[in-house]
Amino acid sequence: MQTENNITGAEFLSDLNVLLSTSVGLNRNVKLALKKLGEHERADQVYIVSINHDMTFTISEEWTSTGESVFPESGEKRSFYYDRKLEQDLERDNYIYIRDINDVTNESLKNIMQVMGVNCAIFLPLYISSHLFSFLCLSRCHHEESWSGEEIAFLVQVASVLSGALEKELILRKLVKHHALYQDFIENRVDYILRLNRHLHVSFSNKTFYSLFGDSPDDIIGSRIGDLMTEMDISSKKLEEVVKFPEDLLTFNAKVMHGDEVVFIEWHAYSVRLDRDHAEIHLIGHDVTRFKEMERELALLKTELQTFSETMYPMWKSIKNNLSGENEIGNNESFDDLSQKAMAFNRLYEELLSKIGYKFVVNAYRS
Repeated sequence: MQTENNITGAEFLSDLNVLLSTSVGLNRNVKLALKKLGEHERADQVYIVSINHDMTFTISEEWTSTGESVFPESGEKRSFYYDRKLEQDLERDNYIYIRDINDVTNESLKNIMQVMGVNCAIFLPLYISSHLFSFLCLSRCHHEESWSGEEIAFLVQVASVLSGALEKELILRKLVKHHALYQDFIENRVDYILRLNRHLHVSFSNKTFYSLFGDSPDDIIGSRIGDLMTEMDISSKKLEEVVKFPEDLLTFNAKVMHGDEVVFIEWHAYSVRLDRDHAEIHLIGHDVTRFKEMERELALLKTELQTFSETMYPMWKSIKNNLSGENEIGNNESFDDLSQKAMAFNRLYEELLSKIGYKFVVNAYRS
């Protein structure tokens, strides 16, 4: 196929592929590609129709010979125009070719094409990851000439090149999104992340950890982990041995001073082999300072309750002994009154002891 500028179809496709492969910006390049295609095909309108999940459509990119938009911006959603005959054409030919708009059976679609002044149009599916993503559409408003079979075959190749460019852009967007999510995970979702060489020198630190020591990772890169930790509940040798057991996960606790505050960190260490002769130790840490503070508070509370229990028990036993003989009470009325008070005291005291611990409840019944 030869173009009016004496450029073969293969050369045109090659130029189009180069244009869409440059890193200047896909949206800008697609607009240039549509312009190039429209002028080459003597089309009045070239646009990409994106099909949405709710069966509405949007014009994602467009070029017109007049410079006016095919569909002016509007806040309203546009419903997808379904035509059974056109669907059959798509299934049979893998494209939709409307030679005459009077052949369109869907009145809404026919009306919109009449408003646009379309005489003939061709819709070429753009497949992204084997799924119908959108259509490349070309329409002629002032040319009665139809596209030939050879020209349509050429346009199918154009659509294939455009599909490849759009799929590449979609993959790049996903990579950028996933990189951003990974970066967010590294910086915000996990408290502390470290990488150590086999001699326990820091080769990487996320911001949350190095911020405990300064404003830059350079403040700790190269430092030995034992010099950064105020206290570790395992030996450095034990941590170094992680590289010998790559299937194991080592958990240990450490303390780090941050100004005047003590930060308690629970670390999970595992080995990552880089190649045959090199391995790293990766550490993921969680700030358990609040948990440790609660542990201390609970221990203190239990001690206080134990002291309270040991103080109250003799009082309870004394009351019980006084109630054991009626002859020590002046009259039955005062005995009943004292008995009710003692029973109430006993019930509350046993409830208290049950919350403190089993051994104290046992003590309450020793007599």
